[in-house]
Amino acid sequence: MERALEVFAALSDKTRLRTYRLLLKAGKDIAVCELIDALSESQYNVSKHLQILKTAGMVKETRKGRWVLYSVIESPEVELAEPVLKMQEEIFKTDMERLKKRLSLRNGDDIVSCQLARQLMEVIK
Repeated sequence: MERALEVFAALSDKTRLRTYRLLLKAGKDIAVCELIDALSESQYNVSKHLQILKTAGMVKETRKGRWVLYSVIESPEVELAEPVLKMQEEIFKTDMERLKKRLSLRNGDDIVSCQLARQLMEVIK
């Protein structure tokens, strides 16, 4: 039961729920800067929320060169993926559209820097 309480506490924040849902939908490792652009949140906020999700055992962190990448950890004790993915809020749709646009800037698996990505995303609008 303690594990379930940790998970529910971690998802009790709107930004963490949005972040977790994006990571579920993406199905791959996502860089912090990509999440920043998708969520339109500050680097501090996104990193803080990712740390809470990581502490709750919901996401894992991997390093690829200078990038810190996050992905969802499958948890048999608390199955939340299906209910979270079924949620139909407009903000989730907007987040996913921004993430898709941001991920389209990747060169294969190579991540485009945040500054360059923001410039390119302005041009694509």
